[in-house]
Amino acid sequence: MNDREPYYIQLMNTLLEKIAEGEYPDGAKLPSERELSEEYNISRMTARSAVTQIVNKGYAIRKKGKGTFVVYPRIQRDFTKLSGFSEMLKDKNIEPSNKVISVNVIEASRQIGKLLDISIGTTVFEIVRVRYGDQVPLALEYSYLREDLFPGLLNYDFEKNSLYHIIENEYGFKLKFSKQWIKLTLLRDDESDLLEVNKSSPAFLLESISFDEKNRAVEATKSLNLGDRSVFYTELWPET
Repeated sequence: MNDREPYYIQLMNTLLEKIAEGEYPDGAKLPSERELSEEYNISRMTARSAVTQIVNKGYAIRKKGKGTFVVYPRIQRDFTKLSGFSEMLKDKNIEPSNKVISVNVIEASRQIGKLLDISIGTTVFEIVRVRYGDQVPLALEYSYLREDLFPGLLNYDFEKNSLYHIIENEYGFKLKFSKQWIKLTLLRDDESDLLEVNKSSPAFLLESISFDEKNRAVEATKSLNLGDRSVFYTELWPET
C-alpha cells in the first residue's frame, strides 16, 4: 500500500486485477474482511469499503451468512444508441481500457469489401483490440477502415484514444446510423487466449457497419463479446 490514493481504492484495484487474471474466477469466494485486513495490514472498515466498491461495480455479490462471491457483470450494449465501446462503459461508471493486439494495412477480403462497399483488394486498416471494463476482458474487436479515407490513422494510440472520437473529431466524419447483426459463435483457441477464457468458449459475434451523413460506410467492426458477460438491448415500435 502507498499513500498516493486511499487504501480502499488500492485494495479494490488489487482485487479487480486478481479477478481479471483469473486468480478469483467467476463464482469464487473472496477473502473475508478479516482475512483482507490481516493480509494487507489495513482496518476491517477499509477492507469492507473495498469489497463494497467491487459489489457496487457488479463484480461480486454478497450472500448472507456465506460471504462475498465473484460474479462477472453482464455489460448491457444498447442497440438504440450509436456510440463507441468506451463511451458505453463510461456511461455505466465502468472504467474502459484497451489492449492493442495488432494494427495493420491489409487487402480487403470479400467479406470486408461487402461490409465497406469496396472492391476486393482495396487497402484497409485492420485494428485488433481486447476491450476491458474495470480491467476485466469483455470483448475482442476487429475494426476495419478504408485507408484512403483515413490518412495517417496509424499515428494514433488506440490504447488511449477512442476510435469513434478519432473518426468524428479528427477526421470529421459525423456518424449517422449503423447496421448490426448478431449471432452465436465459439471462440478460436487464439481468441480464447486473448480473452483469458476456456478454449471454445461461447461468444456473441456482433458485426456492424457505421455510416456517415453522406451514407458512406465508414467503419466495419466484428466484435466477439463473451457470452456470460454480455446483454444486448433494443426497442421495437409498431409501424405507423
